[in-house]
Amino acid sequence: MDAAPPFASLTAAALAVLTAADPAEKVRLTRMAAAEWAAGALPIGAVPMVPERPARPERPDLLPPNKMPHRRLTRGVRGRVTLLHALAHIELNAIDLAWDILARFAPDFPPGFAADWLRVAAEEAEHFALLTGRLAALGAAYGDL
Repeated sequence: MDAAPPFASLTAAALAVLTAADPAEKVRLTRMAAAEWAAGALPIGAVPMVPERPARPERPDLLPPNKMPHRRLTRGVRGRVTLLHALAHIELNAIDLAWDILARFAPDFPPGFAADWLRVAAEEAEHFALLTGRLAALGAAYGDL
């Protein structure tokens, strides 16, 4: 007997990603949803209420732009870590943005709209995973800066 898919719908997957605080969990859920969608196992569905903001990890602290410490991009490992961390932060936000769009608008548009935005979410998740892998290779982690 086949097991039921982990998500009842694509928008249920969106809600799961948006409410997951751990970035690695966001990546895992995104990969899972993309695989289910590709297998034709997910209807689009609908979310009764999309969270106002996506869940965030404890680190890094989110600060207003004028309160952010100034970091210079320097040569060497420290400079690479600074740049990779900034890019990883952008990618994490892009994962949530794509899923937010899916949760809010996919039920009202043709399936191609959902497919395109799911592809965006999956690509951003892979970018985040690659960047955090490189950070780890340099002895750092997302959230360190």
